[in-house]
Amino acid sequence: MQRKTKVLLGTGLAATIAAGLAFATPTVGAFNNTILSTGTSVPDIQAHGHLVIPAMDEDFGAVVLTDGASNIIQQEVSFSPGGTTGWHSHPGVVLLTLAADSGPVDWYDSKCAKTVYVAGDSWSEGTKLHDVVNHGSTNVHFFVTYIVANEVNKRTDQAAPRCAAALGLQ
Repeated sequence: MQRKTKVLLGTGLAATIAAGLAFATPTVGAFNNTILSTGTSVPDIQAHGHLVIPAMDEDFGAVVLTDGASNIIQQEVSFSPGGTTGWHSHPGVVLLTLAADSGPVDWYDSKCAKTVYVAGDSWSEGTKLHDVVNHGSTNVHFFVTYIVANEVNKRTDQAAPRCAAALGLQ
């Protein structure tokens, strides 16, 4: 490949990366953003739990499996009214709980479908694009546990999907 072609390809790639970073949506309104603990599990995690519950129609089971070393991170974060996580994804699994003193939040997926969570609700997130917004008049307060790939940032900021503009979610 000629030198001129290599320079043009390299410049084009750099411009594409810079444009992607320029359009990433930032976190807004976060305070009390505290990492409570961080640990590394070098061996694969293979945890299984099963519980027979008397007088219940169904038993309870849980499985956590990782393939490769992972970081387990616990975080406490609060958002003021109007705050947002910004559009982002994670390199693994995230478990979230809205604390008892929290207002509600709106969780949006990559197609801008909304789910409302209230104090005491818990949910999980995977590697798909999403945003969490505090449209309420009170602060929101999360506890978050990340199980993510080792030595990789726990989140990747991304550009808002096309549907976000119509909902004012930029």
